[in-house]
Amino acid sequence: MDFPVLQQIGAMDFLSDYGKKIYNPTGIFYWSGRSKNEAKINATIGTAMGKSKTLFADGDETQITLCIPSIHTYFPSLSTEEIFPYAPEAGIPAFREAWKKWLLRKAGASAERLDQQTLLPIVVSGITAGISICTRMFVDPGTPIVVPDKRWENYDNIFERNVGNTIEEFQTFDGQDFNMPGFLQAIQNVWATQDKAVALLNFPNNPTGYCPPKAAATQFVQDIAAFMDANPSKKLVLLFDDAYEGYVYDEESENASLFYQIEPKANLLPVKLDGMSKEMLWYGARIGAITLACPDAWLEKADKAKVESELENKFRGVVRNTISNCNRLAQVAALKAFKNLDQVLAERQTVFNLLAERYRVLKAKLADIDPDLLIADPFQGGFFCFVNINPNTGLNAPDVCDHLLKEYKVGTVPSQRGVMNGIRLAFCGVEVEDIPELCDSMQKAVKDLLK
Repeated sequence: MDFPVLQQIGAMDFLSDYGKKIYNPTGIFYWSGRSKNEAKINATIGTAMGKSKTLFADGDETQITLCIPSIHTYFPSLSTEEIFPYAPEAGIPAFREAWKKWLLRKAGASAERLDQQTLLPIVVSGITAGISICTRMFVDPGTPIVVPDKRWENYDNIFERNVGNTIEEFQTFDGQDFNMPGFLQAIQNVWATQDKAVALLNFPNNPTGYCPPKAAATQFVQDIAAFMDANPSKKLVLLFDDAYEGYVYDEESENASLFYQIEPKANLLPVKLDGMSKEMLWYGARIGAITLACPDAWLEKADKAKVESELENKFRGVVRNTISNCNRLAQVAALKAFKNLDQVLAERQTVFNLLAERYRVLKAKLADIDPDLLIADPFQGGFFCFVNINPNTGLNAPDVCDHLLKEYKVGTVPSQRGVMNGIRLAFCGVEVEDIPELCDSMQKAVKDLLK
């Protein structure tokens, strides 16, 4: 299949070989979609259909998706057609529209620009799927992706073992700040052997909880713009894993995704990855979204609807050949909740306030820990913080976490890779009154092993 518009505007240059080749053929979902509106008899999609009276005592001649009535009883406010049919490959259109409005609401002063530049989000089965899909779409196997050394461990599974990439790693921190020189140098290292680089950033960061201060966030945006202007022949796809967006407890730190402030350019493609797991506190929904911001240069060369149609076809193609489509029920329920978004956010605020209290108590306790034993990384938000084991102890994180669990009944996650050797604390799941014991137990465990 040809993609003349993507060729014309230069978008194909951002894609991997896989991304260039993938497309969604005019198969079952295409003909099913047409047939819903045009057919008298619909023999397209593989869902059992029949009259509602076949299953329900109060049913009639209406054609419905045949289902298990006892399952339907758990969702009394929803119709069978809101629960049981397949969802479209890219997501329910109304949900996609609602999710974009949600992003624009958070975008502040950038909302008007982003309304023009962003495409409708592509719905995927959680941010994990979104990262995997974007990696395949933008990074060729055997080539590097730029990520910090302090990162979610599943990144390595996705990049190295699933897609087959290599990792261009940079040190996350320069003192107490994000290591911007190291980040830009890592991109330069990739550009030394190819014209396109792909980088992934995650704020608030998992495992550290780091969020840039507001001034640092502004400087980050300015530095990226200048960096790309100084390298006009090179391209960068900048992926933002915004799983924990909004969970920022320090008023001096940036509480919204940097995606909103980064302006796309002819050589810079920002991509936002977010979802319902944390933002809507619905971990089992497994609904995420991929949102692309198109450079103005693309939209000046071609009609936005045509650009969107061709890019969406490619993402539909990869969704179709991996997960087929995503959970309809979760999209429908969230869509209904979005109609009263202020209430949803007010209810979420209760959880935010609880996490903020835990954050403040944990921050104070970690400040009292002996730095000869343990050293916490800077953190301002998210669900986690990261405590480094002082290298002078000679101890390994897995040994400390094992002892911590066996002797003190405290469960944590060790992270040991390269020079990283420390403990991730998921304070999101720890009651505030248990935080002092958590911190004291860590110190005791280290002291025990040093004896």
